[in-house]
Amino acid sequence: MGNRATTWATWSGYRADEIPTTSLPAGGDSPCALFFPADYSVGMANLGFHYIYRALRELGVAAERFFASPAPHRSVERDTLLERFQVILSGISYEADARVLVKWLESAGIPPSRTERASRGGAPLIGCGGAVTYINPCLLSAIADFVVLGDGVGVVPHVVEVVRSQRLRDRVLSLLAEHPSIYVPAIHESGVHLLETSRRGIDLDFGHGNWVTPRTVFGAAFLVELQRGCARGCGFCTLPACFSPPRQRDLDLVKRDIDEAARGSELGRIGLVTPEAGDYKDLDELLDFAGERGMGISFASLRLDGMTQKMVRALVRGGRRSVTVAPESGDDRLRARCGKSFTNDLIVETLRMAKGEGVRSAKLYFMMGLPGEEDHHLLSISNLCLRVRESTGLRVTATIAPFVPKPGTRWADAPFGGEGEGNALKKLKRGRDVLLKSFHGSLRGIAEIASIKEACLEYALSWATPETSRRLVDGAPLGFSYNRLLYEVSRPEAASELRRLGLTRDIAKLK
Repeated sequence: MGNRATTWATWSGYRADEIPTTSLPAGGDSPCALFFPADYSVGMANLGFHYIYRALRELGVAAERFFASPAPHRSVERDTLLERFQVILSGISYEADARVLVKWLESAGIPPSRTERASRGGAPLIGCGGAVTYINPCLLSAIADFVVLGDGVGVVPHVVEVVRSQRLRDRVLSLLAEHPSIYVPAIHESGVHLLETSRRGIDLDFGHGNWVTPRTVFGAAFLVELQRGCARGCGFCTLPACFSPPRQRDLDLVKRDIDEAARGSELGRIGLVTPEAGDYKDLDELLDFAGERGMGISFASLRLDGMTQKMVRALVRGGRRSVTVAPESGDDRLRARCGKSFTNDLIVETLRMAKGEGVRSAKLYFMMGLPGEEDHHLLSISNLCLRVRESTGLRVTATIAPFVPKPGTRWADAPFGGEGEGNALKKLKRGRDVLLKSFHGSLRGIAEIASIKEACLEYALSWATPETSRRLVDGAPLGFSYNRLLYEVSRPEAASELRRLGLTRDIAKLK
């Protein structure tokens, strides 16, 4: 295999900025490239990436990290060239990450198609995992030789044992397929198979980041996980069906992680990773614990009806002067149908409290194209933004993204693009025009509407069938023929494939 991108680049400056928070074995007998399909700053803020790296290292695997940028084909650990690795593992968090993986492999001279690699001697074995595998692993069926479904840490030992003990590619795949949470497309693409998504308990040692570095999107925060899964059941959200049941880490384990990391470095801020910090039963005690040690707090997610004065004070103590919240809609009734029953009055009251504690700006996330949405619902978004700004004095920005129905959610069968006549692209463009006109006068320029074309692509990839995946690796114009692609998407066909694999869940049982 020849690497086309051999221009010298070094990660030495990044290595120098990394402060280890735990001791890990330095070497191993099985070289493995662990790739995250985004910039280093994003990948190093992903706890799942940290967990898999740590699991591999503790099993004696010589894992080295790769990122899409700034030096895509050299490892962070030693600037090792990608071409020296015969096993490549990649975490896929979002649907678009699959496209990044395809481009990264192509630019390294590695065929992104698993069937083409299988026909070539010496091609690396490629495995995928990550959040997308809970939703629809068929997206990866033409790319990956195998896909780990769900919580990967508990499955990694089987993968390592098989790859370490076998040399023949077909034999490796055959043995991997014996695990109920490993999808091997070459074996599972025909017949009826009952796979299951791995859901490992969360009260484990694997509960925090391996390094602290200022080069992440969260800054120099020590990342620690509090909870996985959610029981709220919001109609648009994949968390209830794909990541439930909710599992919380014991407070004593969280405290232990923080104290042990603090012995090796001066921790100024702790990043709490959880779907909703306010749901963590021991949050107040944890905030007191951090405060006593002079540590600030960053929250991965803040729900408006769970935001307290103590939480905001901890946020400000950590140097943050901005809060990010997701009202989803500017209309109380539509918001309640989404699964968020708090009112505009509560939004204003809570953000006014945040301003009083030192917060200076608020970023509000909304959706368009929701089930049952009408024009007055769209207009309510700008009205709420204006009310928040005038009532609180905060600097307000709004991000509005098209709602994308996903497999496994309560709104999986909702019309993409919202109600009304015409195809999704046409309906979403019309909604965008209504929104843009409403942000006029003093509100001009504060709203950003996410790409409608990218939302269409996300929809198509969310409901990918094996054929969609083959088109992706074959270089079909998925990124350009949005309108055509929408017509070709078949949710019933994708749902049928997931049922055949045994990967559908009854969301009603999770409420």
